[in-house]
Amino acid sequence: MPIHFEHYRGNEKFVKRIYDLIDLMERRRRIVVTPFFAPDECNICDAILGHQIPYRKSGGYQGAERCRYALLPYEDELADLKITILKATYSPQFGKLAHPDVLGAILNLGIEREKIGDLIVKDNELIIFVDEEIENYIVCNLTRIKRSNVHFKRYEGEVTYEPQIRYEHKIVSSLRLDVLVSSFANISRKKAQELIRAGLVKVNHVILEETSYLCNNNSAISIRGHGRFYFKEIVKTTKKDHLVILAGKYQ
Repeated sequence: MPIHFEHYRGNEKFVKRIYDLIDLMERRRRIVVTPFFAPDECNICDAILGHQIPYRKSGGYQGAERCRYALLPYEDELADLKITILKATYSPQFGKLAHPDVLGAILNLGIEREKIGDLIVKDNELIIFVDEEIENYIVCNLTRIKRSNVHFKRYEGEVTYEPQIRYEHKIVSSLRLDVLVSSFANISRKKAQELIRAGLVKVNHVILEETSYLCNNNSAISIRGHGRFYFKEIVKTTKKDHLVILAGKYQ
């Protein structure tokens, strides 16, 4: 397959990596399983593979954001994505755990981020999707997160998860990215522009550095240090031509 780097500016290194994996699969005529890819990387991978390369894709449950791929030499070949689900409960008496707490504890064990898929934190329950090769290492070594004791075990059931979003109405002057970031993070527009230009803001998992970018309905906006937000839709226009939007923050 020819490499078209011009379509993926800023991601040339990742694109070359995908083509190298395709080449490996084709030369050896065997299944090649990738690490877990971030959502923006999955979008690139889907575009490259398209309908030309047979593949399977999964993150371990329906709607997963971080997924891994099995590149297949033959269309009808079965593929094991080698994903293990680990589950633990904890007592919230020392405080509730959040996604960064769990991820930080895992990375502190020296585990690469690509070995880990999605992390689900809800109530007193923790669910992580991992490369099966590191299952035992995590079970044996990830026994404490902050002040809470945890004990992960393999989970064989089906995982269903709907992210919790707390919605509210906000009034904004436009749908420019800097305007929405300013409103969502409760910071000045100048500060919002600085965050965007520094590459600290993602829209639908893609880093955008254009402050004037116009966001569409159903846009997920991540702001480093402030959380993840969701712009659902415009509700109405005020008499002063401002926009009332329905927006939420991921809990």
